[in-house]
Amino acid sequence: MQEKKPSPLQTAHCKLPTGQEGFTLAALIVILTIIAIMIAYTVPKQWSLVMKRERDRHTIFLMKQFARGVHNWRTKHPGTLPGSLEQLQDARSPLMIRGGGDWPCPLTGKVEDWILVPPNAVTPPNAPVPPPGGGLGSPSQQTGAQNPTGTGSRLNKELSPKDYKGQFIGVRPNATGESFVALNGAENYDEWVYTADDLVNEINQRMAALNSR
Repeated sequence: MQEKKPSPLQTAHCKLPTGQEGFTLAALIVILTIIAIMIAYTVPKQWSLVMKRERDRHTIFLMKQFARGVHNWRTKHPGTLPGSLEQLQDARSPLMIRGGGDWPCPLTGKVEDWILVPPNAVTPPNAPVPPPGGGLGSPSQQTGAQNPTGTGSRLNKELSPKDYKGQFIGVRPNATGESFVALNGAENYDEWVYTADDLVNEINQRMAALNSR
């Protein structure tokens, strides 16, 4: 009976040094470890940024809902503004805010952390903007300088303190620091503002864009 010879593949496998197999496995483990470390350091940070951006967007969304409620109030009661969030929340005929408006500020998680913005604390969209220290009759008003189109209202923080109570045209968050999403050009939370005038301006811009098509 003739003895069966091993195949070339079996012969090559037998000649492969066992040390090389161990080296290949160790190199693979090192590469996988490096990849795991990179994922561990990169993914949580990226996910955190995504969550913070979504939190900012949700805050802006709620600010716009409050502004819509103020606009509805002003339409129902010409020449007046609501004096508290409760007035908007309790109004039923017509409904000023969907769902009652009992919304916590996403930046702080607290319902009471919305700051009321009085009408004199903002420069409305497309309105003359006086320079620092300027007032009525300032050079910017005389030359017709205006809030840049699309930037929205500008906030005077000194006229919108945290403990303000009275008629308001919008709300802003009780938060400080650099935001992850800019609102009307403002990149700090304590400069954010969105009012009923911003809402009307936004609606008019959309209507103008549709009519120009």
